[in-house]
Amino acid sequence: MKVATASSTAGSTDVAFAEAMSALRASLGREPDHVFLSYTESHDLDALARATAALPPSVRVHGSSSCLSVMTSAGVHGAGGPGLAVLGVADAQGAYGAAAEPVGDAPRAAATRAARRAMEDADRAGKPPALFWLTAPPGVEEQVLCGIEDAVGPDVPVFGGSSAANSLDGALSQLARGQAHRGAVLLSALYPAGEIACAFSSGYTPTERRGWVTRSEGRRVPEIDGLPAAEVYDRWTGGAFSAQLGGGSIGAESTLCPLGRPAGWAGKVPQFLLIHPNTVDGDNALTFGVHINEGDELVLMKATRDDLLERVQSVASAALSSARPSFRPQGALVIFCAGCMLAVRDDIDRVVQGVTAALGPTPFLGTFAFGEQGCFVRGKNQHANLSIAVVLLGQEEQ
Repeated sequence: MKVATASSTAGSTDVAFAEAMSALRASLGREPDHVFLSYTESHDLDALARATAALPPSVRVHGSSSCLSVMTSAGVHGAGGPGLAVLGVADAQGAYGAAAEPVGDAPRAAATRAARRAMEDADRAGKPPALFWLTAPPGVEEQVLCGIEDAVGPDVPVFGGSSAANSLDGALSQLARGQAHRGAVLLSALYPAGEIACAFSSGYTPTERRGWVTRSEGRRVPEIDGLPAAEVYDRWTGGAFSAQLGGGSIGAESTLCPLGRPAGWAGKVPQFLLIHPNTVDGDNALTFGVHINEGDELVLMKATRDDLLERVQSVASAALSSARPSFRPQGALVIFCAGCMLAVRDDIDRVVQGVTAALGPTPFLGTFAFGEQGCFVRGKNQHANLSIAVVLLGQEEQ
């Protein structure tokens, strides 16, 4: 197995893709078997579809739009304009497949079809992969995870990130080989000759403030502890959102004080599924980026700016330490929450430095997503906000 990354900030989509692929081939010494692609929304999606369609038939493609910029081990690309980056895997002994299915009004069924087609594309029909890499539009992630489980059961790890754009109403997209999508579930089935190691975490700390959801409408929560949810949240944060009561956006302001839902334990350490409060409605209900049920416990979480900048190193280190001591990473896929990126945008280079500090010279591709998917423990894939997902592709040291 060999993994490499390349990038381009050229303004022309055709030129940017050609530059990145030329550099990728030079690093790998041949055509990749699978290309992971991350790009900003200023790129021409149809041009990317045409360019990927022209690749050799053996090359699989998995692409997603990213918020404002993309990352590789060489730095952050596109912060001041267009950015595009690729990670290529050359693995003649492995197998890789990719498939996209429009979500329509049945995201769960679409995910089941995509999972089965991705396995077939890898010539491994019916054989669960080592890992599914997922890209989906925001809003349907929980149903998509259920659909994947319908296809392969609960024990296959599913990692990835929801497509993003430069704003919540921007032009986010998914890209399969020769296929441009605005609302599709895109899955890659990975059967590497080597091994995979992964980690999923938020890095936020729980506080003593907690309550129970007494009324929920999916991703909209009118009541916590029988009271208007935004009023409870405002009280928990010491009046941080008093100005938004009665209606307003709070996405940026809530990044350092989101809510969490208890999600089990990793050894003796409690895990929390992070939930990002986005808006206050006129009736003082809260809206979120995660589905919430009546009866769920919600905990006020906290973090500092430095926490957001430094935690990616600990997540990458956790992925590495989850593997056997002889495991050597060849490449990495990193999902970093777009909301967290916006909160630390002026120092975003420190995120790249954190991954490098954990993984050394390992090439990686990073996407800034509008939602993150992964699992704390095998058998329980989750969708969360304000989180980091890291997947390492590697092999045993000889």
